[in-house]
Amino acid sequence: MPYSSRLIRAVAAIAVAGLVSGTGVRQAAAAPPPAADDRAATSVDPAATAALTRMGTYLASLKTFELTAKTTIEVVLRAGHQVEIGGVVHYWAKKPNMLRIDSDTDTVSRQYFFDGKTFTMVAPVDGFFAQAPGQAGIRETLAFAAQTLNIEVPLADLFDWGTPHAPLNLFDRGFFVGTAKIEGTETEHYALIGKDFDFEVWIQRGEQPLPLKMALVDHSTPGSPRFSALLSWKPDAAIADDVFTFTPGKDLAKIDFAKPAAAAPAQPATDKKGAK
Repeated sequence: MPYSSRLIRAVAAIAVAGLVSGTGVRQAAAAPPPAADDRAATSVDPAATAALTRMGTYLASLKTFELTAKTTIEVVLRAGHQVEIGGVVHYWAKKPNMLRIDSDTDTVSRQYFFDGKTFTMVAPVDGFFAQAPGQAGIRETLAFAAQTLNIEVPLADLFDWGTPHAPLNLFDRGFFVGTAKIEGTETEHYALIGKDFDFEVWIQRGEQPLPLKMALVDHSTPGSPRFSALLSWKPDAAIADDVFTFTPGKDLAKIDFAKPAAAAPAQPATDKKGAK
């Protein structure tokens, strides 16, 4: 599965954008298009594409940010029942290559550090940490962690928006739902519909088009679980470099990341004429 389509899996097994590449220009808000319903949408409305592009362009202009997300995900049990798992995720990011994530859910607690050189995963309650060399930037490091270390961090997909990796190609319909208030702030609500995923985003109106809420339904998983997050931003936050530095305490043991499963060796082709 493409890295950009894994948002819902990174809390369950969860887990915004040019945040890590390029620069953008802050733009004045445009009037929202008229509301539509999904029955009328047969393709991705250019207005929805423009709104998401504008959101990513704005986020790309941020050199630093803090983000607190209140997350909820439905987990499908073996018998088909669903339970709801809540959590809080705090991000500190400084482009191009510094990141820290503190993630606490009802079931697990993790910290992730990237100081520009080393990627570190910490399990403070369980008493261990593991480290691996980082990549060139934030997005590249998170992609490496997902694809090579099987580490999925909450909201990692947010770093795809505003880059060539933005997941718009996962959806074949998209439209403007209407306006809504999120925690008292006016937003524009957009919905994207695809074969495997339905995605919704509430974008703050005005000169700071930040995503204030996101939701995703995973139709590729039995029970079609839903993930949602309320996002509280501090754009252009002043963050000291030591926030991204991990210093292990005496109560933490260092372990190795599990090695990825080796691919089965290819079998040589059999010459049917010489086969017995």
